[in-house]
Amino acid sequence: MINEERVILMTKMSVKADELNREGMRINQFYRGDYVGFEVVKAVISATVLFVVLMGAYALFRFDEILNEFYSGSGLDGFRKYILYYFVLAGVYVIVSYIIYSIRYNRARKQAREYYHLLKELEREH
Repeated sequence: MINEERVILMTKMSVKADELNREGMRINQFYRGDYVGFEVVKAVISATVLFVVLMGAYALFRFDEILNEFYSGSGLDGFRKYILYYFVLAGVYVIVSYIIYSIRYNRARKQAREYYHLLKELEREH
């Protein structure tokens, strides 16, 4: 005979498993600091690549201006503002990615807790 309460519980579990999906399961394999830290490192690498591409495009269109800045200043002193731009860009990337990935991690943990709670209820029903 089919136990109606078990079927309802298993249906809830199925919904929670779909919410958790593959990404949520991957996130739950890590500690919060490891997951968020790894994602922040990836964001810094992305910011660096973006900055290099933007500076390359800028250098193509304003090469004479960049050379004048380089020679008018004493070497790399002319490029201080570009270094500052890089740190601002990387800083914004780090802050935004930290916030986003912390929220994602917390959501995934909450969904996993709900799923495992339902799993324990199902086990008790047995």
